[in-house]
Amino acid sequence: MYRIKLVVLLFAISNLFSSTDDDYEIISVVSKIPKLANTVISSADKIDKTFLRNSQSKDLTSLLRESLALDTSSNGGIGQLSSVFLRGTNSNHMLVKVNGVKINPSTAGGASIYNLDTDLINSVEIGYGPLSSVHGSEAVGGVMNISTKPIERVSNYKIGIQGGPDNYQKELLSFNYGFSENIFTSFSGSRTKTDGFPALSNSQLDRAYDNYTVISSMDFSMNDFNLDFSSWKAGGEIEYLVFGAPVSQDYENSAYGMTLSQSLGRESINKLSVSTSEDFIKQNDPNFLGLLDLTKTKRDNLELSLIRNRNSKVLRFYNFGLDSEKEDVDYSSYGTTYQEKIRTNSIFGSLGLKLFGNPLNLTFRRSDHDTYKENLSWNIEGMWNLSNEWRMGLTNGSSFRSPLSSELYGFGGNINLKPEINKSTELNFKRDTKAQEISIAFFDSQLTNLIAFDYQDYVLKNITESTNKGLDIKYKLNEGRWNLSVFLRIQDPKDLEGNQLLRRSKKSASLTLTRETYKTVSSLNVSSFGKRLDFGNIDLPSYTLVNLSFSRHLNDRTTVLLKLENLFDENYYTAATSNAFYLNQDRALWLKFNYETGR
Repeated sequence: MYRIKLVVLLFAISNLFSSTDDDYEIISVVSKIPKLANTVISSADKIDKTFLRNSQSKDLTSLLRESLALDTSSNGGIGQLSSVFLRGTNSNHMLVKVNGVKINPSTAGGASIYNLDTDLINSVEIGYGPLSSVHGSEAVGGVMNISTKPIERVSNYKIGIQGGPDNYQKELLSFNYGFSENIFTSFSGSRTKTDGFPALSNSQLDRAYDNYTVISSMDFSMNDFNLDFSSWKAGGEIEYLVFGAPVSQDYENSAYGMTLSQSLGRESINKLSVSTSEDFIKQNDPNFLGLLDLTKTKRDNLELSLIRNRNSKVLRFYNFGLDSEKEDVDYSSYGTTYQEKIRTNSIFGSLGLKLFGNPLNLTFRRSDHDTYKENLSWNIEGMWNLSNEWRMGLTNGSSFRSPLSSELYGFGGNINLKPEINKSTELNFKRDTKAQEISIAFFDSQLTNLIAFDYQDYVLKNITESTNKGLDIKYKLNEGRWNLSVFLRIQDPKDLEGNQLLRRSKKSASLTLTRETYKTVSSLNVSSFGKRLDFGNIDLPSYTLVNLSFSRHLNDRTTVLLKLENLFDENYYTAATSNAFYLNQDRALWLKFNYETGR
């Protein structure tokens, strides 16, 4: 009953404000063809530069938890292993891209989102549900694309310094320059260091983190051609615990991408994309065999895409392409070693139709993998206008995750593994104007062929399943100097036996209220999560966090930013071991100074 009341309340609130302005943001993560937000049928969110600046989140995990009420887990403080769970799926079921380049490693699966510097991010897009037909493997529960490219072509430079608890310090330098109307470049770098705090509740050992990040981009256009280049590289050292023992590792993550596009008038585009990414970890402490473990995944990708727009009575657009991916893997962990090359070749396409004047989109991808051979992923989605402002969307699709190299060739590996599959349906109702946005989405997903360890045969097999049904409610209001964002998620993620899936809550919510004045921006954020379970049926209690942030322009070039995190100093846990909880940030004050020209 309370779910129905919430939906009715949001319908009523939405009708208090109306706008006919067509200034909608662009969403690029749900299809090969970027779309205006008011034409996107499936669920998607975009965190823009303004929200990033106002929220002042210290890392990406905190940003997703605070802004979108997403379930996250962390094995300690800044730089420690972190995970995100989209709509109840596993942590390795979200594909992560940086500037469109995939960074999920083949050795571990989950992307190193904890090494991304939020101060160098310009936007974050998340598409929910099965999106493998668009992006390929790992897009089981959704896709997140992090953009570090400048949004506006403004020549300027920025210098920033930051301080916080546990001897946290960061220096930042950013430089953007337009050589002409056709050439624009950017370069940014940052260095972050912290002594950290104890990762576990039964430990007194601080776990330090050291990170450097360098990003760059170039955009060159001439006549009908456009060349776009981007790069991201992060590296450093992280201290952590293994069975309570202090260890450390060196890491490097990188993603480089180049896209050449040719515009053939307003109706057609040819695109060639080349990218490479690398995920490297080297342990600094020997294992019980006296060996230093390392893992390295290098991925090269080549994609050719043809986009054709039409305006006939039936056909709106069509898109076809080829994708070739090669993974070179070097793995050594506790005596298990292998070196492998894995190739995946795909053909993909999409078709946009009109059905009684309403859009109907069909998307497919046929993948040919080195070990399990063929897999077909697909999406069907349609939208109907219910009124001048409200629309209804219905989507259905199938996505997949290819077995990791460590699952195929590592300890307990099985080269006969099949891809994990998610079949999901979503029904949503949306209303978008410049002043406000409301979305109510009902989803139902079933994951099959999940890979788990079979202790009878002592090998990995496709033997597990899980389901999730739920409701997402999103409301945003931009009314003058006030901005309000509200997210509410109610779901039931469970396994075959009906047990709640680990580290995933049944209820979560977040609220962000921002007030802008002449020189000051104030923001209040509240996020709340229900109780969860961890390995060994350990209870992770529910928790609510309150954060306050302020920014003040001292003059035209200098800004001071302040954030008070965990205002009420709540002890909260998102992960645990058999005899301890992983600790999170207690009450803390973060301070930033930025000096920027051309703002």
